[in-house]
Parts: sequence; structure tokens; C-alpha cells
Amino acid sequence: MSKLRAAREVMHECFESNECVETGRDLVDDVIFSRVSKLKRLNFKGFYTVVLEENDDLVSVATMRVCDNRVAEMPLVATTFRHCRRGMCRVLVDELDKNQMKLGVEKLVLPSLPTTVETWTNNFGFCRMTDRAKLLQYTSLDFQGTIICQKLLR
Repeated sequence: MSKLRAAREVMHECFESNECVETGRDLVDDVIFSRVSKLKRLNFKGFYTVVLEENDDLVSVATMRVCDNRVAEMPLVATTFRHCRRGMCRVLVDELDKNQMKLGVEKLVLPSLPTTVETWTNNFGFCRMTDRAKLLQYTSLDFQGTIICQKLLR
């Protein structure tokens, strides 16, 4: 099985299927496979899927896209249930942070479920983004009912 298909399975283990009304396609699939659309808000070109493996076993997955040279978004992050509570998401996010800093990215943003905001803020160095208007200049992926969190990379 390809890495992208395995990453898709991890995401579907952790997130409910979210079918796009306009296309009838699964949003997770569109992001993971970086599908292109003529509609700007449905264009997922430029997304990368990053995986963390342990002994050829896919452990944790994240999707990310650099919006410009300064801002990157990470809308989907998941760890398989059998590897939860082992710090694997921490390893993945730390590596992503290091690589984003090397590329000159200054800020990482992510949409968080209200139930996970505390985890992102207390354990991963994110804070709630108080001014969402700053993101309007970018086409970023957001979900209803989420709270946008940001992390300054230094």
C-alpha cells in the first residue's frame, strides 16, 4: 500500500468522513492527495502529507501547506490509536517545526477542535489566534466549530 493511502487510513481512523457539498469528494482525500480545483477555496494544490514511521509502521500523519514564505498551515494531524500517548505526535510536530524554520516560515497555524485546544496550547507551544482576519489574505483550510491556533517559529 502506498504511503499516501496508509496516511489516508490513519486520518480516517481519527476523523469522520467530511464530504464536500460542491464536489461530493472526501475532504481528507482531497488534502492528502493534493487535488487541484478551479475554485480557489477547493484547491488543495501545495499540500504535503508528512508521515512518521516506527519500524515500517505508520504512526503519525500531518498535512501541511506553506501559504507564503512566512505562514504555513497544518489542518490535519492524526496518530493511530495504537500509538497514542507515546509522544509520537510531539516527534512529528517538532521535526516539522525545525524544517519549517529552515525554510524561513515564521508562523504555523492550525484549526483545533475545542476539546484539543488545551493540548495544542499547553503541550505544543501554540496559542489561540485572536485575530482571524490576518488569515483572510491566505486560502487556508478551516472547519466549522474549530478554534484557530498559531505558533511562532523561532
